[in-house]
Amino acid sequence: MALNRIAKPKRQPTLRTFMPLIIGGVFGGILLIALAVYFISKAPQGPSQQELAADYANGLKYERGDGVPADLVQAQSWYRKAAEHNYPPAALNLGIMYMSGRGAVRNDAEAAKWFRVAAEGGMPEAQVQLAGDYLTGTGIVLDKVEAMKWLLLGADAMGDALSKQVALATRQSLDAQLTADERAQAHQRAADWRKQHRPAD
Repeated sequence: MALNRIAKPKRQPTLRTFMPLIIGGVFGGILLIALAVYFISKAPQGPSQQELAADYANGLKYERGDGVPADLVQAQSWYRKAAEHNYPPAALNLGIMYMSGRGAVRNDAEAAKWFRVAAEGGMPEAQVQLAGDYLTGTGIVLDKVEAMKWLLLGADAMGDALSKQVALATRQSLDAQLTADERAQAHQRAADWRKQHRPAD
């Protein structure tokens, strides 16, 4: 009569069993982090503020013919180089060139696009110009609430006295046309913008 074999219990896996996998996983994770840090540090950096200011200065030089023959196409090219990196003065001048058709075919939508870049950068002249575009629907969808927002942000800060007077008169006139709800919306949008663009402490 055959004896029944008693099955030996299977050995339960221990931490030692999984140690090579754990070590491999940790090493792989460290390697991935190191590679990520390496590639992030090698990512191309944008131009510095000094480089953007120099591009803008070159644009001014060619627009005015200051030490070089006046060349509006060259001026526009230099302005665009800085404006594409959100340099507000260059964006404003590029917008003006498109608005007036100087150095480029007149293009109201392109002008409004660059006025927005400069306005978002905090330039009062661009904020007031963008407000005018919203108020008239020039190159952009007509939106009186958005126009009031930009007038609230830029009108008081205009440097030129006459331009400031015109901007404030426009704001007062628009205020009379808006409903109480529209006025409240415009003030809220302006407050939100200020909060978003508050300088870091």
